[in-house]
Amino acid sequence: MKLPRPLFLTRRQMFRLGGVSMTGCWMAPAMAPLNAYSNGGARVRGSARFCLFVMLDGGQSHVDRWDLKEGKWTPEDFDIREVRPGVKWPMALYPGLARQLDRVALVRGMEAWDSVHGRAQYYVQSAHSLNPALQKEVPAVGSVVALETWAQRRPSDILPPYVAFNVTQSQAGLLKSGFLPARYAPFHVDTATGMSAYALAPEERAGYERRWAMLQDFDARLRHDPSPEAKAFRDYNDHYQAAHRMITDPRTEKLFRLDPGERKRYGSTITGDAAILARNLIEADAGTRFLFLQQNGWDHHKDIYSRENFYRLSHDLDAALAALIEDLASRKRPGGRTLLDETLVICMGEFGRTPGALTEGLKGRDHYQYAMTALVAGGGVRGGRVIGGTDAAGAKVVNPGWGVKRSIYMEDVAATIYSALGIDWKKSIRETPSGREFYYIEPFAAKEMIATREIAPLFEG
Repeated sequence: MKLPRPLFLTRRQMFRLGGVSMTGCWMAPAMAPLNAYSNGGARVRGSARFCLFVMLDGGQSHVDRWDLKEGKWTPEDFDIREVRPGVKWPMALYPGLARQLDRVALVRGMEAWDSVHGRAQYYVQSAHSLNPALQKEVPAVGSVVALETWAQRRPSDILPPYVAFNVTQSQAGLLKSGFLPARYAPFHVDTATGMSAYALAPEERAGYERRWAMLQDFDARLRHDPSPEAKAFRDYNDHYQAAHRMITDPRTEKLFRLDPGERKRYGSTITGDAAILARNLIEADAGTRFLFLQQNGWDHHKDIYSRENFYRLSHDLDAALAALIEDLASRKRPGGRTLLDETLVICMGEFGRTPGALTEGLKGRDHYQYAMTALVAGGGVRGGRVIGGTDAAGAKVVNPGWGVKRSIYMEDVAATIYSALGIDWKKSIRETPSGREFYYIEPFAAKEMIATREIAPLFEG
């Protein structure tokens, strides 16, 4: 009987084979179908179709704006007025938002888990504490929304499900889709660089289509390679395909056009430009469901009251956010619902800032996690109300204001987003590269176990 020929491997072949085997074992969970498990199920509200999260990067001072606390340090030209019982308002900084108070709610019973920028910003984007071992695996809240709403996409939808604007200075960076496929990652738009890249000029179309056809022929084999080693290419290809559909669609040019008159009404700033584009994408209803708009520069350790710091940023935010809320409230769908009815708008930073007198010498305010304020509107939110309250100095939450004996945290904000969008926020996914179950919202928060829930008083009463 003829014996089989023995197989000899070189050292290089052995390491190559072993490396492929190890990669395959590690990637196997990621290649499996994604199944989200309910874990008992949450009662969801389903009052909104879109979410716009306005991130005040750096941590805006709560005691100088929407939870105003007067002191000898307060500039006289803030023009502080009591616009309604218990609500003092710096009219010189936020005159536009003062006119929108009947449409917005102020959430003052809030705290953050951390006072370090990178970790706190990561928490805002993911609703999870930063774990270095899982940092690249955890997806952003916007990516989870994209995953959950993907099945609702129509053939005519040409916009990415998750769009981010101006996330250029965050210490946490712009969180991606983690272990989820790249089609759920954020599509980033930097309004400081111009909008010409997002739509084709008529004279450019023929040349572009020729190059695109050549690319499809060139990498056809890689596009159809199901192996784990080709995942990076498939992810890039997902981005390319989505970008191709968007820039070749005749609707895109109008969506990314900035009218001079509108730019002026929104403040003629990159934040205002982003707000216009966010409004356009919501009105188009062409696939985008979660939008993350960042305004940079709120980290005022020094000279907080200089004209280029708190004043300028406040004026920029006021013009952009007030015009956006006004437009969303005045534009209607054929069925009669306004865009604001369909859109949950949340505006907040990663934490507050130290209350009381300014820091000696530097004349600023430092990071502060024990009190902060969010502005919320639309998507079923009842405006004209304040939820929770702090002490006379703005140093401590003394009234959480939502029927729970603790402050509101980012987990609760995320639960509110998911609930408003009709997403069961108690779900989890077990097929992850690390093997660790991913919960949309972790049962264990950064420092303790909390019973996460939506901020119900925003919608009720």
